[in-house]
Amino acid sequence: VNSWTDIVAVAAGNYHTVGLRSDGTVIAAGRNDDGQCDVNSWTNIVAVAAGNYHTVGLHSDGTVIAAGWNSGGECNVDDWTDIVAIAAGDGNTIGLRSDGTVVAVGYSHFGQNAVDGWEDIVAISAGHGNTVGLRSDGTVVATAHEYFGQFFSSWKDIVAVAAGYDHTVGLRSNGTVVATGWNSSGECNVKGWKDIRLPQK
Repeated sequence: VNSWTDIVAVAAGNYHTVGLRSDGTVIAAGRNDDGQCDVNSWTNIVAVAAGNYHTVGLHSDGTVIAAGWNSGGECNVDDWTDIVAIAAGDGNTIGLRSDGTVVAVGYSHFGQNAVDGWEDIVAISAGHGNTVGLRSDGTVVATAHEYFGQFFSSWKDIVAVAAGYDHTVGLRSNGTVVATGWNSSGECNVKGWKDIRLPQK
């Protein structure tokens, strides 16, 4: 990626990296066995997301494009409209509509695509077996395999969420962090974190 220039956003998948240029074009590097790096023809892109073996782009007009592995239908986004944010998980793709509702396609073996009833969502994240939505009131909704412990009823005052491999992290407005889920390697040990802030745009 040393030759990459004029990049305004990046996304990392399982074995590939995606970059969004300021002119709305996209570049990718890494494993391309399933065509997940075939994004050089994309234009008018305002956001990118990278899943395990697929790449998703959000057009400026609210439509969505995808490339890569599609065995579960995770690239079947051609009919999506009015999308303002995208997320790519392990075999699934999530889209946030401008009205705060959410749409999903792809594998849902852990129920990670069960987002039909979500409302008032302002941000989304997709991981492995878990999908998370941030509501405008700072609370969180999620759908996942309960074995991994993604329970969020006590989470309040959240300003950002991230879904990983069977765990989920939330950033509070006071700069502290909460996490829940699989913790075999200490990935949820964030209790002492302070003064964590979102990057300034």
